[in-house]
Amino acid sequence: MTKKYPLTYEEYHKKIIELFLKNKTDKEDAMNRLNNLLNAEPDFMEGLYAETCFRYDHPEIYSETCKKVFGDYLLESIPVNTLNMLLGGQI
Repeated sequence: MTKKYPLTYEEYHKKIIELFLKNKTDKEDAMNRLNNLLNAEPDFMEGLYAETCFRYDHPEIYSETCKKVFGDYLLESIPVNTLNMLLGGQI
């Protein structure tokens, strides 16, 4: 079975959390904040995934670099940075 995207939703979810926690000094507090967000907004991570998939699917809008949106650099630049802004930045 082939995948349409480089990461499934489950892989994406895990990767975003891994990248979000990567440079946090207080990982427990960061994870608590993230869990609070996801409990309050259970579809939030799915929305991030849908937006990433949309960019991947549209080279006519985002150029051929759109195929790199599932790489660590762009995941840190967009969805992880969004979490940092919502949850208070560097924790």
